[in-house]
Amino acid sequence: MTESYGQNFNGQQPAQAFDAYGNPIPSDAKAMATLAHLSGLLGLVLTASFASFIGPLVFWFIYKDRPGYAFVRVAAAGAFNFSFTLWLVYIATILVTVLTLGFAGIFTWVIFLAIGVALLVLHILAAIKANQGEVYTYPMTIKLLS
Repeated sequence: MTESYGQNFNGQQPAQAFDAYGNPIPSDAKAMATLAHLSGLLGLVLTASFASFIGPLVFWFIYKDRPGYAFVRVAAAGAFNFSFTLWLVYIATILVTVLTLGFAGIFTWVIFLAIGVALLVLHILAAIKANQGEVYTYPMTIKLLS
């Protein structure tokens, strides 16, 4: 354990982090960005991937205009864009299954499984990167938020 109550193991205050423009980054920005990514997983678990984009959208609304929290805004936007893109694929797959009177279900179960695995794995990878202070770029997303 290197930090305790704002001090490192030598009893000194940790160094202040700054963004590319010299602005101080709040100490909780990495944690909030990590939670923004993980909130997509919460939606996955609670709604069976039907509303996994709600959590990141909430984080985006909360942090989109806060000074110093651009890292959180970018993380939440990326998580939302990815989750929303897969939600659109999910809805399209349901429609195809219904319109074919269930016959497409022979094949569409693979898509449902792939959506769940992609949401699980990529949100965890993104959360790990955010915890390390890195921006994670999700693959194959429709960019709605930035």
